[in-house]
Amino acid sequence: LHSFAQTDRHLVFTLIPFRYREGEGAFFERLRFQADQSLHIAVVPKDAPDTARWFEADFAAIYHFGDAHERNGEIIMRAVQHLDIEEARSPMRAAMSGGVDAHAGQGRLRELRLGLHDGRARWRDTGVAGIEFPLFDPRSRGDRPATIFAPTNEGAHAAPYFNAVAAFDVQRGRRQVHGYGESVLAEEHVFVPRPGSTRTGDGWLVGTLLDSARGRSGIAVLDAEHVDAGPVAQAWLPHTLPLGFHGHFAAANPRSPNPFPVQPVTGQS
Repeated sequence: LHSFAQTDRHLVFTLIPFRYREGEGAFFERLRFQADQSLHIAVVPKDAPDTARWFEADFAAIYHFGDAHERNGEIIMRAVQHLDIEEARSPMRAAMSGGVDAHAGQGRLRELRLGLHDGRARWRDTGVAGIEFPLFDPRSRGDRPATIFAPTNEGAHAAPYFNAVAAFDVQRGRRQVHGYGESVLAEEHVFVPRPGSTRTGDGWLVGTLLDSARGRSGIAVLDAEHVDAGPVAQAWLPHTLPLGFHGHFAAANPRSPNPFPVQPVTGQS
């Protein structure tokens, strides 16, 4: 269990079967996924957390979830499935030994449907591939799919990671992508709602970057509704910073003084 999904009424936990092998190596490298066994899913009502309803689905190696919603007696949740089980077991192993294609986008966005009436669980492919770390506007409605934002690859890439960010409206078959360049590593972006707006999708994607060719780290801000237009603001440091992993935006409390005042970025460099 790495993460979970939730709807307005339920928490959804997926348990991936594996064996743990004692010996040398990092924790993840000792795991052996049991692809011949089923995935077990616990659906827990938010108003009755001591109870759970269990489902079984075909095996899938998944770590990160996108949105989830309920409609017509079904919980419909989306997650990134790793098709290469060895790659899923230790995604960055090749990068640690200098490989370029260590995390070359082996993940597919798949939809898991859980029937609350018939107890069935089934997978459906969305047609979206080459992504990881999906996120969405948390203000999205709970009865329909949300637009998914995720790092991906666009064109040639020299870094052992993603070099672009994309927006996927699976329901309408729409895709927008912005590539940062062959030598730029694009980390996970976070969604920042536009202050004062309640319209779903109205906000920005903010993400950190590493330009290995020029030895610098940076930050980019993109309009979440026009990702393919590129950054509305971008800035670079004259040096590199350590990479991060996962993140979330939280609005500041207007009643609390800000100990770290930051001037807004108004231009692009």
